[in-house]
Amino acid sequence: MTTEDLILRAWRANDDAETASLYRYAQDPDVGPSAGWSAHADAEESAAVIRTVLCNAQSYAVVLKHPEDEDLIDKPIGSISLQAVPPQVMHYIEALDLAGQDSVGNTMELGFWIGKPFWGRGLIPQASGAILEHGFKDLKLHTIWCRHDVNNIKSGRAQDKIGFEHVCIMEHIHMDMLPGDIYRNEELRRITREQWEQRAER
Repeated sequence: MTTEDLILRAWRANDDAETASLYRYAQDPDVGPSAGWSAHADAEESAAVIRTVLCNAQSYAVVLKHPEDEDLIDKPIGSISLQAVPPQVMHYIEALDLAGQDSVGNTMELGFWIGKPFWGRGLIPQASGAILEHGFKDLKLHTIWCRHDVNNIKSGRAQDKIGFEHVCIMEHIHMDMLPGDIYRNEELRRITREQWEQRAER
């Protein structure tokens, strides 16, 4: 998939350049923890994450299409994915009777992050727009969900820009990918296929 400024492609396992690029940004303590995962301790951890987490269907490396720096050619600067809605999130959806036409097969959750040097450039809304189109057109999804820590204002703004509407605040959500027993309050948002189609027509 491509946008004006980006290429979204599959992650490459067992690739030293790919691993180095991921570690370059994922070691930053301002990036991972705000997205719900630990900053990477070393390149070996980044390589393992590519193999076990990122090399999955509907998970894409975010790559600059026309980088000014030659060192960034075909190098991931972030990641974006559509994944199954986690059980603790689905619990909220079902408890609030929000599932509607959603089933395991036609609803997914959007997740994303981008390296700190690229914050504020509108790249995640671009990438998300392409992923939403893929989700609703190609995967025939009915609803795409998204969430963020209530204190992560940047992520909330990015979700606003691509049409995600507030649903509720989920309290005391366990952060499975952070060490220790860490719980956060998260804002749950969604966009339906109908809402996306209406935005696309504007």
